[in-house]
Amino acid sequence: MPSNLFNNLSRRKFIGLSTLFLLGACGAQTTPSNSSSKNKVVFWTMQLKPQFDKYMADLIAGFLKENPTAEVEWVDIPWGEMETKILSSVAAKTAPDVVNLNPQFASKLAEKKALVDMEKAISAADKATYFPNIWKANQLDNTTFGLPWYVATDITIYNRALFEKAGLDPAKPPKTFEELAKVAEQIKAKTGKYAFMLTMDGGQVLEAMVQMGMKLLDPNGKAAFNDAAGKAAFDYWVNLFEKQLIPREILTEGHRKAVELYQSGELAILLSGPQFLQTVTLNAPAIAKVTDVGAQITGSTGKKSAAVMNVSVPTTSTNQALAVKFALYITNAGNQLAFSKVENSLPSTTKSAGDPYFTEVAKDAPLSDRARVISASQLSQSEVLIPPAKDIEKLRKIIYEELQLAMLKEKPSDKAIAAAAERWNSL
Repeated sequence: MPSNLFNNLSRRKFIGLSTLFLLGACGAQTTPSNSSSKNKVVFWTMQLKPQFDKYMADLIAGFLKENPTAEVEWVDIPWGEMETKILSSVAAKTAPDVVNLNPQFASKLAEKKALVDMEKAISAADKATYFPNIWKANQLDNTTFGLPWYVATDITIYNRALFEKAGLDPAKPPKTFEELAKVAEQIKAKTGKYAFMLTMDGGQVLEAMVQMGMKLLDPNGKAAFNDAAGKAAFDYWVNLFEKQLIPREILTEGHRKAVELYQSGELAILLSGPQFLQTVTLNAPAIAKVTDVGAQITGSTGKKSAAVMNVSVPTTSTNQALAVKFALYITNAGNQLAFSKVENSLPSTTKSAGDPYFTEVAKDAPLSDRARVISASQLSQSEVLIPPAKDIEKLRKIIYEELQLAMLKEKPSDKAIAAAAERWNSL
């Protein structure tokens, strides 16, 4: 279910993390077929059953109507099993014809030349249907290893009551991290509460630093963050921590803690996906009543973060042309719009995003509808801020370790960021 999936996507912990999933084990749904059929497409997804059973049945039926000699087998894989299953199937040359992955993991297969280059497999007209910035999420070097499917962008979820108590305008949440730091001081001084808590259990803090202007890698894959912009980004977090304007739990706790603090009224702002509005409503109805939403907070670059899921075609497919055709069908504008309406997700095609479902909202509409429109309005400015790159998780770990040392005053910021660069370059 994307709402639970995007709980993870929004934290950018894409590989092997399922702590926020509430679904049970998923089985497989198939259309009757002969495994040796020359016109069969085997399609693997990640944890979409049972929410998408009807959607997938209709999708497959639509494709078969257009391609009457084809056969499609849908297999849904539990989130925590996908990495192992796809790796073993690629090694054994028994991989599916089309597979639903995320860019970070798909890039590992792309490094091994195991995925079809979509830049060569589809037309320029088909490529133009996707948001250009979202399309880039599936690129590694000169290869495009997948078609973007569904997307999530974070928004600002905030407590109007705490804003009013702090003397802040409840209709004007902060738009930049610079404004957020000022808001944090005022909220702490007037209410004793914390304004926000970004976490290090995923890419959230690192993405914020990229939004502030920090460049991660140069064209050769070497550290590019040991410069004025990188040091300023380090200093931002160190200063907030030293002034006790962010919870100390940032060092040890994850996004779940931020949600708990927001639900208990101890946090004024939750920077997350719109899907968490439902969580707040269920767990803290009193807080939900004073909750409002705004656009994603960004830095001097104006960049906004997106999480993207894709569909890729393994090179071992014996029906590559049909597989690419099916991948295009899955991700076309009409099918993406229908997918988004089943559960709270965003499309990667410009035509889908232009539908009134994503652009119009009544003044008295539920908060979730307003959040959807705000989130969708960010698609043209959003991108995957931590791009697919070899050992990118190691880089994140190194930067966080050195940042924490600076926050704990065990190293000056400039020494910590220099050490991070040296550690990365010596790998």
